[in-house]
Amino acid sequence: MVGLLVALFSAVVYTIGLTVEQRALHGSESISINRPLHLVRVLLGNPRWILGCAFAALGSVGLIVSLGLAPVSVAQPAFAAGVATTLLIVTLVRGERITRGEYVALGVMPVALGLLGLSTVDGATTGTTANTPLLVTVSVTTVVACVTVMYLVGGGGRYVSAAAMGAAAGLAQGSAGLQGKGLGGLLADNGLWAAVVPALLSPYPYLYLLGWGVGIVLFQTSLQRSRASITAPVANVVGNVFTVVAGTLLFGESLPEDPFTLALRVGGFALTLVVVVLVRGNVAQAEADTSRLRGEPVRTE
Repeated sequence: MVGLLVALFSAVVYTIGLTVEQRALHGSESISINRPLHLVRVLLGNPRWILGCAFAALGSVGLIVSLGLAPVSVAQPAFAAGVATTLLIVTLVRGERITRGEYVALGVMPVALGLLGLSTVDGATTGTTANTPLLVTVSVTTVVACVTVMYLVGGGGRYVSAAAMGAAAGLAQGSAGLQGKGLGGLLADNGLWAAVVPALLSPYPYLYLLGWGVGIVLFQTSLQRSRASITAPVANVVGNVFTVVAGTLLFGESLPEDPFTLALRVGGFALTLVVVVLVRGNVAQAEADTSRLRGEPVRTE
């Protein structure tokens, strides 16, 4: 339960960062994954974006801590649900329009969190060590596949939607999430200071930077094209599915043995996925609205 609460608090901090980043990006030059040096210059030359990135990084650190305190099938969905719900609330507070499906999402996510919380009462086994060679293979393959597909599609002159780019970013960030689970396990087993040397000698921090770097480039581009309450849930839920499934297997975490508790866990996880279906129908309208806001031509592809 402590891990669940840490994940929710981290989601709020992360969402604050996303909101600041979005406002900074909507007022900056257009960026593209096909112009990486220009993208880096625009991002690092924007103090508001750097501030938002710092808050998002703090939220990510909190997620790492929560992954060492609770099973990945609890902490990761809770974080994704918290981000999605908070973003929709921020959208409403700012007076922006949201769809009927997004209103439903606001009601679904608390239910999902409740089910996940109840499922931690019994059978919440937390794995702290993984099959390292297999984890490295899965992580590197995933990141390389994301970069390759986005390069081939974008390089062919075809337009990549914010949702598709957000999904690719989610996979890359999901790869980083596996490393976060490994780092969280080292913290749980050794304590903060004693975990420093084992962490530096492990592949976790370096693979985390790789997944995070690729993910942030893809995500920031998708964030500029649309609004965070659409692109962030897509990225988080795709990454959530990947991290939960791969993390549960790689870290040897067992699901609750009690059928009722297992049903609560599976039900809570499934409801966090519903958000993708609820928000994806408004992606095109959100991209069009954002283009008009930025004074850019509206794409019709």
